[in-house]
Amino acid sequence: MGFDGYRIKAGMTGQAGQLDDAGTDMDGVGSAVKSRTSYSYDDAGGHDAASALNAFVKAWEAEAKTLASALHDLGGKVQLAKKTYHGTDGLVKTRVEGVTVGGTSALTDTSTRGGHSSVLSSY
Repeated sequence: MGFDGYRIKAGMTGQAGQLDDAGTDMDGVGSAVKSRTSYSYDDAGGHDAASALNAFVKAWEAEAKTLASALHDLGGKVQLAKKTYHGTDGLVKTRVEGVTVGGTSALTDTSTRGGHSSVLSSY
């Protein structure tokens, strides 16, 4: 969209995608950790070590899920903000086009009033 110097540039799509992709990466981390959620005595080298390692893995799995969820949520919110800004900018453009000054559109009338040009003449 854009003419007469008015341009709408919504550049948040890439960032929203990157956040969502990072969430997908964290989903993969959570899946990788989940595949080994229980270490035996032999794996860890002792009962205390196995208990500590199993607790750590469970905590890491929960953290990975939380991070993935937050990244997906944030990506969605950035995408929603982009759509909202795009819609609002379009509405502003439409309303500016509808403003008339002295019987002509404010977009085409660049005459001066009291020595000052219209603020809308830049659109």
